[in-house]
Amino acid sequence: MIHTFRWHLFTKYGRNSLRKYGALLTNLSHVRDHQPLRVLHHPSVVAQMSGRRISFAWSPELTASDEKSNTAPGVVLPDTSPRKHKNEMSDYAKALHLLKNNTPEQRLDVHMPYSMYLKLQKSWSKFKEEMDIHEDQRYPHLSYNSLDQVATVVTMQRALHEFAAREFSFEVKTGVREYLANHWPQGLGRIRDTGSTNMKSTHGKYAYSSKDPDGSFFYNDDDAGLVLRVVIEAGHSEHYGKLLRDKDMWMKGMNVKAVVLICLKESPSFKNPHTAYEEDIDDVDLEVGIMKQHTHKVVQRNLEQGFCGPVEYRNRIWFGKLNDSLAHGRAYERLSTTTGLKIRDFLLGCESSAANVPDNDVYFDADGYVRGLIDAIEMTAQHRYIDFICESSRRST
Repeated sequence: MIHTFRWHLFTKYGRNSLRKYGALLTNLSHVRDHQPLRVLHHPSVVAQMSGRRISFAWSPELTASDEKSNTAPGVVLPDTSPRKHKNEMSDYAKALHLLKNNTPEQRLDVHMPYSMYLKLQKSWSKFKEEMDIHEDQRYPHLSYNSLDQVATVVTMQRALHEFAAREFSFEVKTGVREYLANHWPQGLGRIRDTGSTNMKSTHGKYAYSSKDPDGSFFYNDDDAGLVLRVVIEAGHSEHYGKLLRDKDMWMKGMNVKAVVLICLKESPSFKNPHTAYEEDIDDVDLEVGIMKQHTHKVVQRNLEQGFCGPVEYRNRIWFGKLNDSLAHGRAYERLSTTTGLKIRDFLLGCESSAANVPDNDVYFDADGYVRGLIDAIEMTAQHRYIDFICESSRRST
């Protein structure tokens, strides 16, 4: 059995995105004319994979809502009622609680005015100081969208999320460097992969916004200095609408040229068990070792059968199934070698024009990327179980 892949084309600089093998990789270029998003299917390619064409489960309402959010809001009198204040304080408490507990694989978006966000930020900084948490620690991290007045808390992520973003950045950087080495060696030092670095906007209605991308690329210009060009964001499928809001902030608030969204579709979504096993586990290290061996065999067996998940152990699912995911065996050779990103996305027009750098697709090693995703799935299942078994052992003592 070989699963299907989806291709997507988005307007203005619409380009094919990497096929969807467990992750929706969407290249959303800078849309200045605000045209609606379009979808383009390639039945000839899909036919090679499965012999049938598939539809793209895109929500028109989501697209319309996203477009509407780009327009200037009307004049609305502020709600100063006691109920609104109570709700804001409740959201504040939820956000601070999640920051302090850092429950894995969580994203919380809450509406609050900027003044309350500053209070939340101050409380979080005080807590980190008291607990000796380094300021550069990535998770949990707190960000703010000033246009929508939304504070976002993202807690510690698992291997799948981290690999999906980090390895994507690595493969893209490799493709860009290999191309420039042949066509503009002098430009190699100008492309800077800065990873996840907190950035703040001073632009228009997004002023006071801040965000930590999962990956980012700057161009080092002689006059302007470091100019943000490409951003990579990863998240779960249920957060796709929120990722689109993040995309708007990057493009309109920070003038990014291209944003890549990696949407991980695990089904069913993982829920940490609330009850421990009936029997006691005396040797946790031995138990974890047995689970790791079992997980590896399950993942390999699933892959041989053309599936990516689920991963089950002791009658509980520790990783679901990635929908529309992963071809197996020799099918890897059919994967795309481009994501829709172009060389020009990483350069400034005047520089590349002066150097006569021809534009081209950025080469992407999809084969290696997919194999890495499989390893990350295995690690994610193992880490979820280790957290659960350690917490269960702690409670029993």
